[in-house]
Amino acid sequence: MSNHVRDKRKADSIELYSVLSSSGHFRYISSNCMQFLGYKQEELIGKDVRSFIHKEDIFLLESFFYNDHHLYPCAFRFRHKENHFVWLEASVDFIQNEIKENEREVIVKIKIIDTYNSSQTTKEIHHYFFNEQKSSSSQINTDEETNSIIESLPSPVFISYKGIIKYVNQSFRQLLGVFTREQVIGKSIYDYMLPDYHEVVQNRIQMLHEGQSIGVIEQEWRREDGSIINVECRPSTILFKGRKAEIAVLYDISSRKRVQKNLQKSRERYQKLIQNSIDTIGVIHNDKWVFINESGLKLFGVRDYAQIIGKNIYSHLERDSFQSIKKMLIDINAGKKEVLLIKPGWRRKTDGQTIYTEMVCIPTTYFGEPAVQVILRDLTERKNAENMMVQSEKLTIAGQLAAGIAHEIRNPLTAIKGFLQLMQSERKESDQYFDIVFSELNRIELILSELLMLAKPQEALFKQMNMSHVLTEVITLLETEANLNNVMIQKRFSEGPDFVHCDPNQLKQVFINLIKNAIEAMPSGGTITIETICENDTFTIHFVDTGEGIPEDILQKIGQPFVTTKESGNGLGLMMTFKIIENHKGTIQVESEEGKGTKFTISLPIAK
Repeated sequence: MSNHVRDKRKADSIELYSVLSSSGHFRYISSNCMQFLGYKQEELIGKDVRSFIHKEDIFLLESFFYNDHHLYPCAFRFRHKENHFVWLEASVDFIQNEIKENEREVIVKIKIIDTYNSSQTTKEIHHYFFNEQKSSSSQINTDEETNSIIESLPSPVFISYKGIIKYVNQSFRQLLGVFTREQVIGKSIYDYMLPDYHEVVQNRIQMLHEGQSIGVIEQEWRREDGSIINVECRPSTILFKGRKAEIAVLYDISSRKRVQKNLQKSRERYQKLIQNSIDTIGVIHNDKWVFINESGLKLFGVRDYAQIIGKNIYSHLERDSFQSIKKMLIDINAGKKEVLLIKPGWRRKTDGQTIYTEMVCIPTTYFGEPAVQVILRDLTERKNAENMMVQSEKLTIAGQLAAGIAHEIRNPLTAIKGFLQLMQSERKESDQYFDIVFSELNRIELILSELLMLAKPQEALFKQMNMSHVLTEVITLLETEANLNNVMIQKRFSEGPDFVHCDPNQLKQVFINLIKNAIEAMPSGGTITIETICENDTFTIHFVDTGEGIPEDILQKIGQPFVTTKESGNGLGLMMTFKIIENHKGTIQVESEEGKGTKFTISLPIAK
């Protein structure tokens, strides 16, 4: 058996070389592929390597080529031309294509790690066993010699007639967990083989007896104790005691299959973890995205991987984050930092919205070259919450300021009003002047009351109101002002339930604010369209103007105090509008485009 050991050692040093394109097609393979894989060079060149890989190993190999760190070689099964699988061990290197910048070639150094297998054992058995050319006397001598050799082989061997077992060696008995030949001889191989394989094996036995060559097949057998084992079976035909019989060598691959299954499950779990992570996980190589998970597609607002894989990362990055990202990539790729945490801003493709993120960066490799793996966490909602807190603080300050101003003005105003009333009783002839003064003082009191609402809203008087009537009253009030500014107001009121539980005076204030703002936004005249829709228990009102529009930077902050497009404005009117609609459990949305106009949409629950 020393020759077998020498053959095994020799196999460990066998190497083939191949070059694959970036798409996985053979561009070159060394000529000794014929000796070890059974193919001529021209039969492999141009073919996709994946068509020769065992189906259970394709994912492993793809992961190795495209995602893994290449610290260790990758072992996989390659289909021999004789239709059995040979175990290979591969390590890779890369050549960058100078002509085509984004294309590279993969150099694969391959070691044969399964040359001494069931195929080799079968050949040795054929060398010693009976054949049709030997005489009957030499058959007997060779039979004794062969029995001795086969009995001591480490590989399980059996001989059968049409599936009925006629001979087994000691390794076969150990494999099945039986003690004597008598426990096995005369039984059918199908007694030990799982039913799923019966039909396939019957067909293969038929093909053997018809003179066809068949390769290795993986099967599952049941041992005497009922446990299941995985085996590779390499069958052939021989003459046994003057009759054509089947001879098969089995190789126990149970441990290997368990390792493979565990590895496959581990990789699948890892892949599912990556793909289903709520955080974006990606790989950056040469300033381009070479991998990104499903969450990344949603984060950047793209429909499929083709819209982002291979694209420059700076195309989605906010300009003020360029320098921090560039420095991070340099430091990670140069090995200066193992882990970095930065907070860049990105631009979503679909709506142009800014996305605020927290990004963890760690070194990795891509095709053997330095790359950066990143984990992005979307902080946009947290950022918006922080902005809302800031806005809330502003509202509080504005309310306190308004309350203080209102109280300071109201005190002397009360005194002035009281003295004027005394003076009016003495001077009846000046009643018309006093009426004007009192009218203006009442107006000042109304303004002060509105200011006080910022700090402490007045008690609202809610009742069911017909919104079409409320809107009509406001339009009638402002129609004269609109005509003076060459603005036409169009009404498009829908039919249906338009009763809303509300404070009509507060909603009138909202409508007046929006219509007056629309008139002021059209200094050269234009059209205001007021449209109502009753749908899904919601009453919706659209205020659409054809004015100058609102700039993008102001649109993002609309409704905040002191944010306005007017030179003399303070933003408090719209802020109150938002607050009133919020108190009515409604929503308000703003859409605008500079030079085309603005659309305010108010949605209120219909009274039940």
